[in-house]
Amino acid sequence: MASILCNTPLRRPWVLTPKSLRRILQIAGGITASIFHMINNLAIDAVESGREHITHEAVENWEPEFDAEAALA
Repeated sequence: MASILCNTPLRRPWVLTPKSLRRILQIAGGITASIFHMINNLAIDAVESGREHITHEAVENWEPEFDAEAALA
């Protein structure tokens, strides 16, 4: 996770707590592709908002674009 976050093209360092990292793993279900997707979306949001870093609050408030279970049903 740290190497993924360190390689995001943001101007400021990420500010995440252990709780945030657990939340990312929980949301992504431990699936690497899902982790990359989530971090990418958080980074895009950080750039568009002008924050230029991923915060604990951004992780806590992040919602997937669609419900994966509903999509597979």
